[in-house]
Amino acid sequence: MKSGFLDETAAFVLLERLVGINSVNPVFGGPGEAELCEFVSQWLAERGIECVRQSVLPGRDNLFSRIGPKDKPTLLLEAHMDTVGVDGWATGSPFELRQLDNRFYGRGSCDTKASLATFMLVLERFAGRQEDLAYGLVFAATVDEESKQVGASKLAELKDDLGISFAITGEPTCSDVIARHKGVGRYLLNTTGRAAHASAPQLGENAIYKAARICQSIEQLGQRLSEVPHEREIEKGTVSVGVVRGGIGFNVVPDACQLDIDRRLGTNEDPETARSELEKICASEKGTRFEVFLERPPLRGEISGAFVGKLIAAADATGISVAEREVPYMTNAVSYEAAGIPGVVFGPGDIAQAHKNDEFIESGQVLRSLQVLESFLLRK
Repeated sequence: MKSGFLDETAAFVLLERLVGINSVNPVFGGPGEAELCEFVSQWLAERGIECVRQSVLPGRDNLFSRIGPKDKPTLLLEAHMDTVGVDGWATGSPFELRQLDNRFYGRGSCDTKASLATFMLVLERFAGRQEDLAYGLVFAATVDEESKQVGASKLAELKDDLGISFAITGEPTCSDVIARHKGVGRYLLNTTGRAAHASAPQLGENAIYKAARICQSIEQLGQRLSEVPHEREIEKGTVSVGVVRGGIGFNVVPDACQLDIDRRLGTNEDPETARSELEKICASEKGTRFEVFLERPPLRGEISGAFVGKLIAAADATGISVAEREVPYMTNAVSYEAAGIPGVVFGPGDIAQAHKNDEFIESGQVLRSLQVLESFLLRK
């Protein structure tokens, strides 16, 4: 079977359509994935590819299609539809794919609508030639990765129904294969005080001061974590305060403040111990409430070794050199590993461009991923 991916023209035509649909996650003030889900559904229907929607959250659905042999191991290609917000976007509209030299700018162009476009084109490529598939193929577009990852968790429940044997989560990896990454804990801390006029602050209790002292202790925890001996970077835990919300004006002693705390879990760390360290710090101030927003374990890669080897061999067969790497960020792949599915992270683009106010993907990246996936799926 001659390769159908000779250039990236179709990919960037599709990517332009995907970027043009605002799918900013609601946690960033966006509309969510509904319009994009409808577009993907129609795009598949126009090509005669049946798809199924899976309700996840009100008005927010996963979408998936299955093709190929049912008596063979089945590969899941999954990419999320949501993006982070667009506040402070550098130039032009974040929802218009803009080319400058060999770079294509737009929100989601890298993270991770390029992976979504790649997987859609792979599905299209094989839908009309299913006899050429060495494996069954499930394509899925999921919701809410940029928040609580409930879309991937919901999709993983269909493991047996869809016969999923191994999974690729689409993220910008430069087409390298990621089998191990850190876990994460995200926590909300609320401090309470007593409001008063700023001319008499002694009559109040400043909730921001409480939060500030807690921030100082969290910074000290971060320093201690950096000093813990570790052989590999992926074993190292980190902590950071990402957002502070509090106060209503110059002349009011604030009675409430909230901190958003991000705790990255090294592969050797115990999640409960990591959480308890933060709970202890927060309890040092009276009138505080500690809430778990999200907890996800590390991607350990203990069951994905054979799968990684096959992907790398498929790349080698095309003359493309890819590496197996470990990374500090967190992805949907943990949901599939937790369900007993060997899962890796793979896709076009560079994570260094993700979430930036001038997010872009370079030409050549999508074609590279397309050719590796075609080589892997093609019946020899």
